[in-house]
Amino acid sequence: MPDSSCNRPPIVFAHGFGGGSTMFMTNPPESSPAFILADAGFDVFLLNHRGTTYGRRHKFLKQWENKFWQYTVDDMSKYDSTAVIDKVLELTGNEGIYWIGLSQGTTMAYLTLADHPEYNSKIKVLFQTGPAGTAGYAQGPVKIALWAYKALKPVVDFYRIAIGSHEVAFQWPSVYRPLVRLCNIIPMAPQICNSAINLLMGPSTRTINMTRAPVYLAHTPSGTSTMSALHLAQMASRLKFEHMDHNPAENLRRYGQLTPPPYDFSNIDVPVYHIRGTADILASEEDVKNTESLLKKGVVKGSFRIEGYNHIDYSFATDCAEMVYNPITAIVRKQEPDMCQR
Repeated sequence: MPDSSCNRPPIVFAHGFGGGSTMFMTNPPESSPAFILADAGFDVFLLNHRGTTYGRRHKFLKQWENKFWQYTVDDMSKYDSTAVIDKVLELTGNEGIYWIGLSQGTTMAYLTLADHPEYNSKIKVLFQTGPAGTAGYAQGPVKIALWAYKALKPVVDFYRIAIGSHEVAFQWPSVYRPLVRLCNIIPMAPQICNSAINLLMGPSTRTINMTRAPVYLAHTPSGTSTMSALHLAQMASRLKFEHMDHNPAENLRRYGQLTPPPYDFSNIDVPVYHIRGTADILASEEDVKNTESLLKKGVVKGSFRIEGYNHIDYSFATDCAEMVYNPITAIVRKQEPDMCQR
């Protein structure tokens, strides 16, 4: 039984785009972020945004209905993040939580606080891992995708209007699992598969246990909507944190103006720590600097670089405890002297 005489501060993990809560617990306990922090004395909570494997229950809509997928990043930050924060505080009786965001999860925290500044008093610290910002400076295949998005914007807009929003980044086990098996049985295939990961996420020098690949792909990707993906692409292409640009008429109805309003980062008062890998091509140094330039002076308490980490190493690297989560624990212990020990 856990020791109830000591303090277990609540900490919320917020997943990246196309992922879900399982990305923080699919490694063995010693290298799974959720287990690492639970063992370190935290009360750990895992957020699942709508559309993910564990975020598909709705009062009256079914997941095969088009309307179920009609949501953007605005909705995820306005409703999902706030609901999770409030529920965690209700369950624990605490006055504030700690937040660990990964990629999109870092953006969710910023957008929530920018539009709902009353939540500044409910979050003690933001630990932002792989802080992609707008992702406008991303490299690799994402850069090519952003180029295609801008070049084919009229086609994208027509598709959005004609087809509507639907699921993307979904599970496709009949394709993923045979590929994973090939990665583990064909000579030289592990190196090829690892190279494919490095192409997408950055040239990591860290170790990922590729024998766990079937487990990873049993849970990831986890699903999201085309509208949320297009909203992220919009922010990346414009290098701006702003609300979804629907169309002038819909913008006028929603926002009272023809163009989408920006998120006001001057509302953010929560202490921030940025944690970025030097091999992370999706959370570039330029994106981190762009985000920090929008925050008030003094909000960023630390900006740490981890040599050789790419965009998924924060969750899957075998040394993530030493490189990411033990340092986070040390920072929190300074604020929570009565925190539970291992």
